[in-house]
Amino acid sequence: MSQPSPEPSGPPLQHPHPGTPFAEPRPGPWGGAASAPSTPGAPRPVAGTPLSRGDEDRWALLTHLSVPVTGFVGPLVALLVLGDRSPWLRANALEALNFSLLYTLVVAVSGVLTVLLVGFAVLPVAFVAAVVPAVLAALAVRRHELYRYPVSCGLVR
Repeated sequence: MSQPSPEPSGPPLQHPHPGTPFAEPRPGPWGGAASAPSTPGAPRPVAGTPLSRGDEDRWALLTHLSVPVTGFVGPLVALLVLGDRSPWLRANALEALNFSLLYTLVVAVSGVLTVLLVGFAVLPVAFVAAVVPAVLAALAVRRHELYRYPVSCGLVR
């Protein structure tokens, strides 16, 4: 037999962002809630809610600046995790991803060429050639403009 649920005490919860639907808790791997909210009954954000302009700018900036450090991993993660929440961020992540694929290829070939001692000269040039467009892209993001890299492979659309 199930017992009746106790009456909630206190004022009713108000949604912090009117117009945004509440997320239904999904069961975890062992049947319970995947992650319980900090307050019972508190609203949880819905996956796929649009990003604010500040969040768009922040993630686009990080996406472009991650290229020289992480190669294609940073833009790919931004595209897969946040690409469906903002068309502008998706366009920036695609631009950065296409450029970073080319950059990763150049770094890999340079790494192989270090055996012939040629790669030691190519690696710093490749790094500088990645940093300069990444900084230019970050400056364009600050103006909320889409930056087109001068050299890009265009594999991902």
